[in-house]
Amino acid sequence: MAKEKKEKLEDVRETSTKNRFTALMLCWFLGFFGVHRLYAGKIGSGFLMLYGTVVSLLLLGVCLPVGLMCLVTMLAFVANDFVVIAFGQFIDCYGKQLTRDDIY
Repeated sequence: MAKEKKEKLEDVRETSTKNRFTALMLCWFLGFFGVHRLYAGKIGSGFLMLYGTVVSLLLLGVCLPVGLMCLVTMLAFVANDFVVIAFGQFIDCYGKQLTRDDIY
């Protein structure tokens, strides 16, 4: 009995407390702004995605081809994160996978 509880506790410690469905929805709706990464605790890369999106939008007003190229690059990052989250391979800032799908 104690061994089963210990195994369950080890399983819980290996997974993140963050919800994968929430991260997936944040990536879908606010992915360009890096909100899904901020939710997972990845502050640096989250703000970097936000910065890249803002710079891309500003570049659209200055030079359309360069701005579009930057936005397509940001889209590639968001699409990659969306697929990684959808397949359950996204990790939080502690190196734990977001695998919980509880919807309350």
